[in-house]
Parts: sequence; structure tokens; C-alpha cells
Amino acid sequence: MKRSNGLFWGIFLLTLGVLFLARRAGWLDVDWHSLVNLWPVLLILAGVNLILERRGNPAAFITTVMLAVAVPTTLFGFLSHDRDRDGFNMRWNHDDDDDDNNNESDSDDDNGNDDDNDNEEEYRSERDHRDTESTQTHTNTFAESMQGDTREAVLKLSGGAGRFIISEPTSELIKADTKQTVGSYSMSVERDETTHTPTIELKPTDEENHIDLKDGNYQNRVDVHLNATPVWSMDVALGAGQADLDLSSYAVRSLKLGAGAAELDLKLGAKVDQADVKLDVGAASVTVRVPKEVGCRVKKDGALNIEQLDDFTDVGGGEFVSSGYDATKKKMTIRFNGGISKFKVVRY
Repeated sequence: MKRSNGLFWGIFLLTLGVLFLARRAGWLDVDWHSLVNLWPVLLILAGVNLILERRGNPAAFITTVMLAVAVPTTLFGFLSHDRDRDGFNMRWNHDDDDDDNNNESDSDDDNGNDDDNDNEEEYRSERDHRDTESTQTHTNTFAESMQGDTREAVLKLSGGAGRFIISEPTSELIKADTKQTVGSYSMSVERDETTHTPTIELKPTDEENHIDLKDGNYQNRVDVHLNATPVWSMDVALGAGQADLDLSSYAVRSLKLGAGAAELDLKLGAKVDQADVKLDVGAASVTVRVPKEVGCRVKKDGALNIEQLDDFTDVGGGEFVSSGYDATKKKMTIRFNGGISKFKVVRY
């Protein structure tokens, strides 16, 4: 598996470098629109590669090479397609003859050009207005008071592209500060009538906002502080960006974390006897920090991952256990499912 990963990333970087070099040299004349539309082929290749890897079929070498070329080419196509689209315009040569050689068609063409110019001006005006609005930063603070009978709590946090931080505790049940240039966030708290367990949901109010990253004006940051008394169950769903989640001060019994193209740094504590962590990511770099006094079992799935599991023993079937696992009183299970990702577990 490690040799396969090294082969994939070597060809991946080589292909991406050649493509960028070729574009700068003006060697590429490609219909990126047609190429980008073929992205479902990546899913097919990844599925075939995963099956072949599981069965130990030598043909997995071929699918790995194909993926290593197809993934950077498609990614490059997305970038080039957006770039070409932003600079796209149409021009006519008014001296060209019409197919039917009549002046009436020339007049119609002129009127059509006038209409196109008007539409272009309206589009630019609307875009400029939208860009002006997108540069305005909106901040909000959400808080929910802590009640004395709260023994357990549930947090549901979701967000798109941005930076998400969970850090030091607060005396409140939750305190969250949001800062964004597009859209806003909302928070709701529902308490179970019998157990009085609160379920907190913090999420964007509009999931279809226009986001323009071209000029670097987009900002989306969420800072969360929780109360350290309850035993927490967390469900976090993020898009692209960065997440710094320091949960070492909290008793986290279960954590589900889903992310797309992101950089994740997750620090866990030793506050519960048994913790269950499930990580489901796409193209991501994931670092998980686990206390040395906690016995840790890692169950890993995903064919195109680079893993760094120091102080762990491979027990087969994609499972790894930390040294002295059976003798530890507190235990943690980490289930990792990744696409094209880097996965690292650090003991502290």
C-alpha cells in the first residue's frame, strides 16, 4: 500500500508540474469544458482501484497510474476552465459577408450587438454591486447559558468554506463568534423534556450564497467555546478550508467529522473511558493528536491515503493499535475513511 501511495503521489505531482509548465509555455490548446465534464470517470477509476487493491490484483498498478494522471489533469481542467470563462467574450468582424448577402441581415446583426452590449453592461454592473456587498464583513455572537442539570450535550456544527476553531472552555453552555463576508449563521438549542439534554445546531442560514474567491475577499470564520462539564456528542460537517479543533479539555464520547478539501488538526483528550471518533474526508490533510495514556485503535479505509501512524502496530485488515493498548484503562477508536488524503496520528 505504501509503495502504491508513493507511486500515485509521484506521478500526480509530475503530471501537475508538466501541465502548469506547458500552459506557461503556450503549448496547450485544449477544450477544458469537454474535459471537465468527464469528472465522473474519476469516481469509476477510484472504485475499480479500491476493489483491485482489496483483492491484491496486480492490475491495481494500472488503475493507480491512470488515477495519478487523471486526477491532476481534471483538477487542472477545472482551474483553467474557470480562468477561461472569466475572461471570455465574443467578437464579430463586421466586414464579414453574410451567408445570404443582404444588408438587412447586417442591420439585424448590429441590433443584436447592441443588445449584447447592453446585457454585458448590466452583467458588469450587477457583478460590481455584488462584489461590493461581498467585501462587507458581518460578525455575530451566539451564546446559551449553562444549566445546572446538564450532564450531556449534543453539538451539530456545519459550514462551507472557511476556518473553524474550537478552543478553550467557557462558563456558558456554548459561545460562538462568527465572521463572514457572505451570508450569516444561525444557532438553535432544543432540550429534551425528559433528560434535559440540549442539542445545539450552529449552521449557515443560506447554503446557496455566491462566493467569489478570485480577489481573496471571501472570509468565513467560526470560533466556538463549549462548557467543559457535560459529556459531549459532536457532529461536525465542513466543506473546504481549515479546522483547528482542540477538544482536549472536553469529555467527548463520540465525534463524527466530515470534510471535503480541508486541513484538519484535531486534538483529543482523556476525559472519558471510551471515545469513538469517525472521520470521513475527501482530499484532506488530517492530523489527530491523542494522549499517550489512552489506548488507541485506528481503523482505516481508503486506497489513496498516506498514513503516518508512529507507535502503532498493524494488526491487519486496515487496523492499527497503539503500544500497550490492552493494558490501558481508557480507550479510543478512530475510524478513518479518506479519499486522496494524508492521515497522521500523533501521541502527546
